[in-house]
Amino acid sequence: MSRTLSARPRSLELAAEAAECVQRATVARGGRAPVLAAVAATEDVAALIYMEQLLKQAATAGFAVKKISLPATASEGDITTALERLSADADVAGIILQSPLPEGVDRTRVVTRIVAEKDIDGITAASAARLSAGDLDGALLPATAAAVMELLRAHQIEIRGRRAVVVGRSAVVGRPVAQLLALAGAHVEVVHSKTPDMGAVTRTAQILVVAAGVRALVRGEHVSPGCVVVDVGIHVQGDQIVGDVDEASVRDAVGETGALSPVPGGVGPMTNAILVLQAAQAALRLAGA
Repeated sequence: MSRTLSARPRSLELAAEAAECVQRATVARGGRAPVLAAVAATEDVAALIYMEQLLKQAATAGFAVKKISLPATASEGDITTALERLSADADVAGIILQSPLPEGVDRTRVVTRIVAEKDIDGITAASAARLSAGDLDGALLPATAAAVMELLRAHQIEIRGRRAVVVGRSAVVGRPVAQLLALAGAHVEVVHSKTPDMGAVTRTAQILVVAAGVRALVRGEHVSPGCVVVDVGIHVQGDQIVGDVDEASVRDAVGETGALSPVPGGVGPMTNAILVLQAAQAALRLAGA
């Protein structure tokens, strides 16, 4: 049976670290808790449930939380106005823009209204530029990509010198996780769902990160024994949540020397822990503590 790369207990350690940072920021602010704010303009039930869970986790860490709920028909102007107000609010330490956005709203344009120091999801151009430059000191990283790296570190997976393949090239996960793996010393190649004979590349991977957004895209025939597979995908299938990886066939293929992150229980909870921690660290910096 392959190893399971669970987010616990590391996510709990990150939560404790976040709570300690929030407490210090609150003291520095004269007893006023910093605010973590989320903006949503969707009726997507799964997205709204996720946002509520994240805000609950932030509140547990000591944040005051603020939820800006806009209609699913909100205009780009409505969303940018909300983001500008939160960016200008001295009490707000971190801002999350929940996906999906209304049809016709350009995510790239609206996120420019989030000031870099409050961009706890690492989605602005300024955050991307710092990552591209390898300037990670105090940087707010794309949270899901950072969660992949934290999951590997938590399970003491060697990265330097190993061959890593990333399935998916999105600006949110695929590209930034490839950059982080390269900065950690891996030899990285990026493929996607339309790559001809994708398996010819993924079978060479010692570390395989699957972030294509396609349910069960990667199966046993796409991996080799001993591979460490991190599944970033999240899909609702009946009353289950599944990933971009066909778990049963991939576990069989990687064998006892391989590993696979679970869905749920892997990248998802680690991403939430990273988001709250980055918000707490931002709160400390903004409080001058």
